[in-house]
Amino acid sequence: MKTSLQEELDVQDRWKLLPEKAELKALFEKLVRNEFLPADQTQLVLNEQLVRMVRHAITQVPYYSHLFDKLGLKAGDFCSDADLVRLPVLTKTQLQLAGKALLAKNLPSGERHGNWFASSGTTGKPARVLHTQNSNWMFNILAQRQYRWYRFDPGATIASIRLASQNLRHSDGRLLANGETLRREGWRYAGNFFKTGTHLFFNVENSVEDQLVWLAEHQPDYLQSYSETLEHLAFACDGNWPAPSLKKFMAISEQLTPSMRRRIEDTLGAPVEQSYGLNEIGLVAVRCAAGRYHWHIEHCIVEIVDDEGQTCPPGVMGHVVVTALRNHAMPLIRYDTGDMAEAVADACPCGRTLPAFGEIVGRYSRIAYLPTDTLRRVGILRAGLEDVPAPVAKNLRQFQIHQYRDGRFELRLLAAGPIPPEFYDRITAAWHGIADNAATPLRIVNVESIPRSPGGKYQDFTSDFMPAPDRQHSQAL
Repeated sequence: MKTSLQEELDVQDRWKLLPEKAELKALFEKLVRNEFLPADQTQLVLNEQLVRMVRHAITQVPYYSHLFDKLGLKAGDFCSDADLVRLPVLTKTQLQLAGKALLAKNLPSGERHGNWFASSGTTGKPARVLHTQNSNWMFNILAQRQYRWYRFDPGATIASIRLASQNLRHSDGRLLANGETLRREGWRYAGNFFKTGTHLFFNVENSVEDQLVWLAEHQPDYLQSYSETLEHLAFACDGNWPAPSLKKFMAISEQLTPSMRRRIEDTLGAPVEQSYGLNEIGLVAVRCAAGRYHWHIEHCIVEIVDDEGQTCPPGVMGHVVVTALRNHAMPLIRYDTGDMAEAVADACPCGRTLPAFGEIVGRYSRIAYLPTDTLRRVGILRAGLEDVPAPVAKNLRQFQIHQYRDGRFELRLLAAGPIPPEFYDRITAAWHGIADNAATPLRIVNVESIPRSPGGKYQDFTSDFMPAPDRQHSQAL
């Protein structure tokens, strides 16, 4: 589990830059060295970037010019990330209301406008953010860092099963249709700099059975897909995984619960890697083998804060708040991602010194209004499902847990065939194994579909207590 600077430099040497990118060798080696800096040097890296961004925001961005004036603050008041608590957290709603006021009037010398990106919209109207080319470029750079941490072989084949809008398009701009395979020599993102193997793309809208057939046909080395999709594949393969070539999975976009991770790894026989990011910022952090999310000090600052925006002590859950350090086109300072995670402070067992936070527990907007003990009950059902033997659950394809406002719970099952009575007996026994659950009704129903959210994601738990538009009685979000 533990690594070292020399080991990481040796692994980096296995990645061969394209001839036209040879001048970037020093940059990538610097990224490796940054992962093992002493705390005081890490702080210097962060301070320099933050001071530059704050100065730019005050002088070039109307929103921040007004905010700093209103609070009586000056650029000189911000010398380190510890000073960020002087500013209020920027919510998604405030970002949307601010609109053009968050756009910089001018960019620093050498900077150019890049592309607009929008949040997934899972929990409401998408938020749009304009990035610089430099900010866009960092996504490609940091993608290679995470692949190195995962120990991906750059010469191998990687496959992506994603929404058509999130896959690469055909050369003529067409979206990838169901049943089609898009093949590119060179990995998306990392292949812009390094010699890499083949990247295959397939639509997640294809049935899970078709996805299994596709994986059996192509036998990739790595698979990148949504957390829920990986779990669906684990359910559907019926203990007969058709792609033994797969060495690792990369879960993206959706929360990966511990029970989901265990099911995927135990059934499909390979570890699941995970990073953390959002379209408004880019790549934020990568999960190490010790289970911590180390954030990219070259690109952002992460805080774990309480409801008042104050820093959480180690071991306490709080809001994940991110400050972008590379996007001068539309600076986001103390942006509330809506996610919750655990604050940590001690040295990480993995050996890296990059600052980190603990496991992500989900979106605050989805869990803040739930009745006491809701998540424990949901955990009981997830654990019960995890304990069902594979032969008993072989026809299960998806599930969703729903909580009604009157306290009832419903377990919705999408199956490819009959589910044996033993399945229901086990779930019922798990539910009633906790004394107070006997008085809380659980209904198990079979459904014909569990639709995606408007943002294209699945949610295995929904509730009438979640604020609209999260609350949808018959849809997974």
